[in-house]
Amino acid sequence: MTSDKPRTMKVLVSQDNGFCVQEISRPLLSEGEMLLQVTACGVCFSDVHKIRFQRMEDPVVLGHEVAGRVVESSAAKFKVGDRVVVAHHVPCGRCHYCCHGNISMCAEFKKTNLDPGGFAEFVRVPVEHVESVAFPIPDSLTDNEASFMEPLACCVRAVKRAGIQPSDVVVVVGLGSIGLLFMQLIRHAGGKCIGLDLDPARRELADSLRSTATFAGSEPDFEESLASMTNGRGADAVLLTAANPPLVPTALSWLRAGGTCLVFASLHPDSDVTLDWNQLYYRELNIVTSYSASPADLEEALKLLANGSVRVARMTGHTFPLERFSEALAAIESRAILKAIMTPGEI
Repeated sequence: MTSDKPRTMKVLVSQDNGFCVQEISRPLLSEGEMLLQVTACGVCFSDVHKIRFQRMEDPVVLGHEVAGRVVESSAAKFKVGDRVVVAHHVPCGRCHYCCHGNISMCAEFKKTNLDPGGFAEFVRVPVEHVESVAFPIPDSLTDNEASFMEPLACCVRAVKRAGIQPSDVVVVVGLGSIGLLFMQLIRHAGGKCIGLDLDPARRELADSLRSTATFAGSEPDFEESLASMTNGRGADAVLLTAANPPLVPTALSWLRAGGTCLVFASLHPDSDVTLDWNQLYYRELNIVTSYSASPADLEEALKLLANGSVRVARMTGHTFPLERFSEALAAIESRAILKAIMTPGEI
């Protein structure tokens, strides 16, 4: 099904550590594909990191936390008017990496993408995305809430990779949007969560979402609470959602013997982290990283959002058109807001 509307659209183009709004041609569809009008696209910190620290020689349209409405479709799975949330990468499911659970290392995963990225009025959803990583938005969710499917799915996979079990005590460092998602997943799994953040407003929000306890940082009250909750063992896991190299050795000291440090944050390219190798060896500490999500994780995340197990409504209030991206970026970097959501094709 086709549309008679003008075949142009606005996009936010990033290149050479800068960005600007441009008008380009709307993508044309092939069989089995659909065109999505982007009503919500969350700004991930990876977008910020690429804009600030990665030199992009070729112009690119970023944005991958995409929700919207179908305006053209040749796919049997969706029709015009459907509300849809979609991820940006699709693993092959067959290669050596996929068979070992390393889906984000799959060559096909790295190669696939939406056309262009989500910071655009419209995106073409390729057939492999339609089949594997596109889902109807439940009536219980707004488009803004549904756009959290992809980041929540990344957290779902990370919790699995960290091996967190019911009754575990987990320290979450950084109570931004990702930290708040982690905290709710841990509680949903039956664990106890201690959140650390310098911002009292973020700690208050974490408390309202049923954290076990929150603290400003490594302080006597935190150390005493951790010892009390674990009978002196230390945390079963520490989840690092904030990129702070000097904090890493301290975070390892909070772990029990055999505990796991889950790294869920990139660092500035010039950053160095110093680790005590003997501490890792003699205490059998695990350092695990987690980068993205599988199609199964995406489906699980959407269900958690739809049934209210993970609540994000209070993180969806700051929306921006493409023309105000610099304002959104400044608000993110200054920690003035938890989450920025771009609304390039808002209906």
